[in-house]
Amino acid sequence: MRYPRFAAFLALFPVLSARTVPPNRCIDPIGLGHATLLRPPPIAREFRAAWISPINDGTHGDWPSMPGLSVDAQKAELQTLLDQAKAIGLNAVILHVRLAGDALYPTPYAPWSPYLTGTAGRDPGYDPLAYAVQEAHARGLQLHAWFNPFRATLSHFGGRASPEHVTRTHPGWIRRYGKQQWIDPGEPAARALVVATIADVVRRYDVDGVHIDDYFYPYRESETIKHRVHHHTVKITHDIVFPDDQTWERYGIRQGWTNRDDWRRHNIDTFVQEMYGAVKATKPWVLVGVSPFGIWRPGFPGGITGLDSYNEIYADSRSWLQKGWLDYLAPQLYWPLDGWEHRFVNLDGWWRLQNPLGRYVWPGLETAMERTGTWPATEIADQITRIRLLRAGTADIPGHVHFRMGSLTADGGLLGDELRHAVYTEPALVPAFPWLAHGAPSAPRVDVQAGDSLAGRRFLVTPGDTVSVAWWLVQRKAATGTWTMSLTRQTTAPLSIAVAPGTPRGGLTVRAIGRAGEESEIAWVDGGPPEQTPWFWADAGEPSMPCR
Repeated sequence: MRYPRFAAFLALFPVLSARTVPPNRCIDPIGLGHATLLRPPPIAREFRAAWISPINDGTHGDWPSMPGLSVDAQKAELQTLLDQAKAIGLNAVILHVRLAGDALYPTPYAPWSPYLTGTAGRDPGYDPLAYAVQEAHARGLQLHAWFNPFRATLSHFGGRASPEHVTRTHPGWIRRYGKQQWIDPGEPAARALVVATIADVVRRYDVDGVHIDDYFYPYRESETIKHRVHHHTVKITHDIVFPDDQTWERYGIRQGWTNRDDWRRHNIDTFVQEMYGAVKATKPWVLVGVSPFGIWRPGFPGGITGLDSYNEIYADSRSWLQKGWLDYLAPQLYWPLDGWEHRFVNLDGWWRLQNPLGRYVWPGLETAMERTGTWPATEIADQITRIRLLRAGTADIPGHVHFRMGSLTADGGLLGDELRHAVYTEPALVPAFPWLAHGAPSAPRVDVQAGDSLAGRRFLVTPGDTVSVAWWLVQRKAATGTWTMSLTRQTTAPLSIAVAPGTPRGGLTVRAIGRAGEESEIAWVDGGPPEQTPWFWADAGEPSMPCR
């Protein structure tokens, strides 16, 4: 039973006077009740992310902006990009780490990406993914690692593949399709290797999530063949057939499949399910995000036409959402609000209705279309506002992903600044994922740090119980009355907080954020002038004795 807080405070005195008290634990020595404490304003929950890729978007890549930059130049670029992400108001970045059978990190499963040094397989001299995780977390940003699972080569990056590349280590898995090469998803060993590649990153890096997009089987391509008929040239255009006869014979027909399309969808379903299971078996709190093509099938919902991703790239993305093989879905709703068939709003609503397990649906936005002037100047801000309005009053929590980060920072950061003033005026935390949580952490333990000086006291913050903590959320109230917030990644060392003289009484609070995003109760911290006794009070749990 939960008693009124002031009564609970009074009831504690007999207990406190009869026990040994750990040193440097503090409470309000004058019996200041919770009713008079300053409660910081609530912080909204919303996923605000952007994809970051080295693939050239017409001018340059997001990061690295071009191959062959020095280590220092690459690190400086990334620092600037993450600074901009934080300044704009984002709280997550989705970093491209596997583009086409390569890697932007050291791994035995793939060679170094040529997007780092300009040469496939060449060591850049540092670990870009480890550095990116470190720098993102230092700014309070989540980092999700983005993989293209089955694309083996990109047509616009020439040169011979390194000896460690899948096209040379497993040539029997590779299918040429149009100008690119693909790993055949019908090969079970190939799927297993890709799953192992993703699980390896989850195991070795402190990533917050892993992410795949819409490249499964390739999008359909066509070719034109010229024939001479009665002294005339006749052009015949037809679709290129994905050349998977060998795997279809071995793993389709021989295992009782009669429809090749169904078998191909089964291959992708199996991959998605096994990937989700491998991630959760390695670190259950690491998020799995999928960004499929925005239309599942024409006619769903009624009136929607367009590409059939179910039949063309064999992606039954509705099934993955319904079965819970992902934690968030970012359908690529790359259309304007007032565009053809009102696809943006209609598809957003349809996707949210296909969600019996309550996963998150956060649209991907084609932010580049506004930057280039193709869309109206306020289109992206209007889309974000519409996403929020459509979820208001429901259990759905808003979120979105920008394609891409470079669109927000181009032209001197013009579009990013516009969004910061229009829709990112207040900070937001990444939403909690209750289906991954095992209870919220307790309010943090706060201790006075030895050696505090007249310039103000410092406090050490540590977890209040054994529930894993991912972040410390600190909110401060300035003398002007304005509250600010900061996120600090939890490490093995305590968080050290300085309480400057003049901080309003109760004007500094700390909360623990669990691995799945769940918040603890508040701990108030106040140093006061050096001649006053500092104090600490947790919103729940047992307080400590005054410091003397």
